[in-house]
Amino acid sequence: MLLNDDLCYRAMKARDARFDGRFFVAVSSTRIYCRPVCPAGPPKRENCRFYPDIVAAEATGYRACLRCTPNLFPAGIPDEAANGFKPKRRHKSTDNYVFDLPYREPYDWRAMLAFLGARAVAGVEEMEGAAYRRTVRVSRIDRDWLGWLEVAPVDGKPALRVTASPSLGAVLPLVAARIKRLTDVASNPAEIASALGAIAKANPGLRIPGAFDGFEIGVRAILGQQVTVAAARTVGGRFAAAFGTAIESPFASLTTAFPTPEKIARLTVDHIARLGILAARSRSIIALAKAIADGSIGLGPATDVASEIEKLRALPGIGEWTAQYIAMRALGWPDAFPHTDYGVMKALDEKDPKRVLKIAEQWRPWRSYAVMHLWHSLHRSSVKSTVPHPARSASPSPSGRSTFREPRSAHHSTEVTQ
Repeated sequence: MLLNDDLCYRAMKARDARFDGRFFVAVSSTRIYCRPVCPAGPPKRENCRFYPDIVAAEATGYRACLRCTPNLFPAGIPDEAANGFKPKRRHKSTDNYVFDLPYREPYDWRAMLAFLGARAVAGVEEMEGAAYRRTVRVSRIDRDWLGWLEVAPVDGKPALRVTASPSLGAVLPLVAARIKRLTDVASNPAEIASALGAIAKANPGLRIPGAFDGFEIGVRAILGQQVTVAAARTVGGRFAAAFGTAIESPFASLTTAFPTPEKIARLTVDHIARLGILAARSRSIIALAKAIADGSIGLGPATDVASEIEKLRALPGIGEWTAQYIAMRALGWPDAFPHTDYGVMKALDEKDPKRVLKIAEQWRPWRSYAVMHLWHSLHRSSVKSTVPHPARSASPSPSGRSTFREPRSAHHSTEVTQ
């Protein structure tokens, strides 16, 4: 386990599905062990014991809960098919699929939209009004489903409305599961804000922008090393246009599905470097693609987080910042913490990464949310805006242009590309 007993108890109280299968809780007063998402009321802390797997729990005499059936749950494998998901209806005039994803309030959708909008890759993503749109690719057993989707808030209801193209009908449960991770609708903001304390008080509705496609986030993290958000966004658009797959959509700006790791694994450094990407980063991208294509690395919620972070750090050009950023967004790990991030250190007024890690211990197991609040605090203290912007910003753009832009000094990590 990555967490100690006290942190496991915090996670259990939030009933956060991202911890499901990563530990099990045994209750001494009932001699029953459960999953951390069990619908039963939380037991007292003094009655709880925590185990990394069901074998350890049963070896000490506990029996499985009949409500959450931990003995029937594949350890460490969250339900990829979106538990209980059923598409509500098709749109009457277009044949598009439409369904809602409920969330627990508060939810700062404007902040989520600002973060995604600042990083939107041309051809793959776009923002219009309060809506986020993107192209998607879902690969299952040697077949790809290509299409597009739109996510927007529902008026008067704590939910996000998803509109998906007819081409995604056969994989809608998978699409729904990925959108849930991308938009972080399943988190418990009250429990998280309570654990974070003062840094979350100003905006308890901040969520973690996740990933629809883990490989895409991995590539974009590498492209974003030591450059501005705007620069990473530009080169990301070139990368997608050069190696992605053309798709049809009713939106002129959505033209390309992000490339697959299998395709990128077959490229040479020169193929990528000709787009204006440094050779070292090109090698990193190819190494990541090969590792995902051959199955040695998995960038999804079902992975062993500690193991995957170690594997990522073993790849050329991927240091602590990149590995933690990928864990935060692609692995959906709520306790990821890129402690060498310039914005994080500036928000804490600290220059020593070890000291930053020590300070962050109080926020576990929600350090990823602490990162979002730290980034957001820099923006909030330096510029007044009607659109909350949880980005890594040390100061407003001196030109006063788009509030989505981040200054160069606040975006990059402190790691050096190898």
